[in-house]
Amino acid sequence: MRFGAACVVGVVSVIPFGSSTAAQVHRVEQTSARPYRMTVALSGERLTVQVQDVPLGVLLEEISSRTGIACVPADGIRQEVVSAELASATLGDALRALLDRYDTFFYYGAAGLAPSTLRAVWIYPQGAAAALRPVPPEVWAGVDDLEASLTDANPKIRERAYEALMEQHSSRGRELVLEAIRGASEQDEGVRQRLLSAAVSKGVELASDFLLDLVRADGSPEMRVMALDALATTASPDATQQAAETALSDPVPTVRQKAVDILAQLRGPE
Repeated sequence: MRFGAACVVGVVSVIPFGSSTAAQVHRVEQTSARPYRMTVALSGERLTVQVQDVPLGVLLEEISSRTGIACVPADGIRQEVVSAELASATLGDALRALLDRYDTFFYYGAAGLAPSTLRAVWIYPQGAAAALRPVPPEVWAGVDDLEASLTDANPKIRERAYEALMEQHSSRGRELVLEAIRGASEQDEGVRQRLLSAAVSKGVELASDFLLDLVRADGSPEMRVMALDALATTASPDATQQAAETALSDPVPTVRQKAVDILAQLRGPE
């Protein structure tokens, strides 16, 4: 990670002493770009961290991926620089040490008869969180939590989970969304239509072959029409023409008409 010249950033130094750790934050002027070093290891429920000059946002993303704990820093502190050495600290102690000089919300949640465990941490500049309130879980939940929501009987809950997966820009989240759009994991036609529309508007990568398969074989005429529209918006003219020509033999008149309209647009005024 590189930073522009002469920018003022925050530095967190975590200094071990005895059986505990303490975090110290001070401001420094960084006058040149420099690389960072990062090692984060999880053994059981204990975390070892060795980092130097790492942006706080990058470190928290790595900790989240290792532990499954959602770490959500405010935008204004993501680039503050962290240098730390923590040896085999519990997850809660490690995060408290790293975030000692920030406002934080720690969320502990229980499932069934199991004891409550740390599930999420929100991080804000010091003094900035006094008036904040909790937000719905789809805003902060990790991929595993959101994937669990995809089996909920309530289609609104499933839809919110899919939309949250789109916002996370992870490969697993994108895979789950595509499975739902094609109907492999989601049977509610209204949810599938809204997901396809949202994916196009949010810029989710939709391969031409994926959309062409919807045009050829999806059981919903509305989805076939929407796939044609998505191709016309996102795909090359050749891919769009191929799909539209395929749809000319569709058994449903509205799909055939959409294909005719798209081909007319491709051919222009002629």
